[in-house]
Amino acid sequence: MHIVGTDAATVDADLIDGRLGCPTCGNALQPWGHARLREIRHLEHIERRRFRRSACSGCKQTHVLIPEDTLARRRDAVSVIGAALVAHANGSGHRRIAEALGRPASTVRGWLRRFRQQAQALREHFTRWAHALDPSRGPVVPSPSTFGDAVEAAGVLGVVAVRRFGPRPPWSLVSVVTGGRLLANTNTPFPQPM
Repeated sequence: MHIVGTDAATVDADLIDGRLGCPTCGNALQPWGHARLREIRHLEHIERRRFRRSACSGCKQTHVLIPEDTLARRRDAVSVIGAALVAHANGSGHRRIAEALGRPASTVRGWLRRFRQQAQALREHFTRWAHALDPSRGPVVPSPSTFGDAVEAAGVLGVVAVRRFGPRPPWSLVSVVTGGRLLANTNTPFPQPM
């Protein structure tokens, strides 16, 4: 799995020209077909996509190229999941959030549970990234809620990244810095800042 931009033509061009590096060994990725068709649920519409697959020229591992507006193994766009996380950090319960987003309550409850399980690690991860992008940025002031701290740290990272690189969707950045594994049930570490 490798996080890429959302423009399929640009991703294809980068892949064909060897500009995408393997997340495992760094060698050039090469085209290797497509993954199965997926539905990605945004707030206003459902999009059907076939993500590009690639194979590494060095280690021979294969990787699905996941656009930064999605997460691994999730049907909903990262912006939808992010909206649920922010709403919960602001005090809304999973049923109210599910109703507002038009999603099943069990799905939203699952997102919140998984994020809560990783909240401390995510807060630390987002804070490290924010510091790497802007070392002069002060720390995120802790609150009584680790969940809220993790959401706040994601917001701080978004602000720092916009100042440095210009506008971009904040939850897409979260997808990038977590390698698409924001809510993944895995012990694979998140990508670290260089």
